[in-house]
Amino acid sequence: MMKNDILNTKKLGYKFYFQDGDNQIACFGSYFTGKEEVYINDDLVSSRRSVNIKSSHTFDFENSQYQVKFDMLNILTGRLECTLYKDQEVLAKQVQSSLPSAPKKAAFLF
Repeated sequence: MMKNDILNTKKLGYKFYFQDGDNQIACFGSYFTGKEEVYINDDLVSSRRSVNIKSSHTFDFENSQYQVKFDMLNILTGRLECTLYKDQEVLAKQVQSSLPSAPKKAAFLF
């Protein structure tokens, strides 16, 4: 379990949290800059900028190979899928959207 929530320092972006045993994996992706960061127990293990609709981060931790994949499912709604792999097996998958899930909550001004 993380002692501090490192992603609370990040303002505008996607925040995904995964648990693998005693380790918490936190993944952040900025809405605006394309900056992506992956943390294990508050320690930065991977960082890069990406403007592509798909990207991945691969790193080793405690004798296992991890991979985090970001996949923009719908660029108009900002629907992003984040998948965590451990030793090439899917551990978990989460999807978030930058827009509210109920269309009436979204306001567009023309």
